[in-house]
Amino acid sequence: MCTRVYAAAVRHIGDRWWMNPLGAAYLAVFTVAGAVGALAGTTWIRADIVAWPGTLLWSAALALAVLVTWPAEPPRMGLLCAAWVVGALLMFVAAEGLWSAVLTHRGERVEATVTAVREGQEDGRHLYYTLADPDGRRIAGELGQWPGSSIGASDNPEGTVGHRVTVVRDPEGLVDPRLPEELTDAGGMWIVGPAVLVVTAVFCMLAGRPVAHHARTTSARRRRPAKRSAARAGALPGRRRTRGKTGKRSSGTPHGQPSPRRAP
Repeated sequence: MCTRVYAAAVRHIGDRWWMNPLGAAYLAVFTVAGAVGALAGTTWIRADIVAWPGTLLWSAALALAVLVTWPAEPPRMGLLCAAWVVGALLMFVAAEGLWSAVLTHRGERVEATVTAVREGQEDGRHLYYTLADPDGRRIAGELGQWPGSSIGASDNPEGTVGHRVTVVRDPEGLVDPRLPEELTDAGGMWIVGPAVLVVTAVFCMLAGRPVAHHARTTSARRRRPAKRSAARAGALPGRRRTRGKTGKRSSGTPHGQPSPRRAP
């Protein structure tokens, strides 16, 4: 699919496909949805229930993109849906990129203590930990992963109240605390994020290009049988029509009768 998108982009460079107002409107809708979706990486929404507002936001993004061309239909709905699918990845990358950027620039590494443990609402067992800093003050947000655990494993280690764990926290409390290894793994978002945005932009610009409606031209003249055409013309094959002085058309003398001669 990436090869087809690249080839399509190269074909449309000469036509200035990037100067597409409708495609720019589509890109603005999905970019704003991704920016709003970045709130999933903050402490404002609990991590175990963020899927519900994220799904609603994703659906609203497609509805708003379709309404951009209202009352007409989007010119290229297939490409618009492709941009919408990539938009879901854009929202995820934006959320991951927000907390990783915040913790990279102003995060503090502390030895925290678990003060409470709760089980999330997702399918399967997923624990969230409330932490306190060395001074006994509560750290904003929750830790969603314990050291040594991995997604999908059945024997993941779990922490309990009183356990200590090293985390990177945000002093302002905007994002949840994370393990140092989580912050290291999120470094690739600086590459994935721009790439996803570029792919979304390509799909949006291609989806916004107007469709050329070529009218089908059909021949108004139909072939007629030779005898029927000759009968309508008032002459038999091999006979030539003449025009007299009165301007009336005549077909000559009847067949088999000699033409009259002038008297000498």
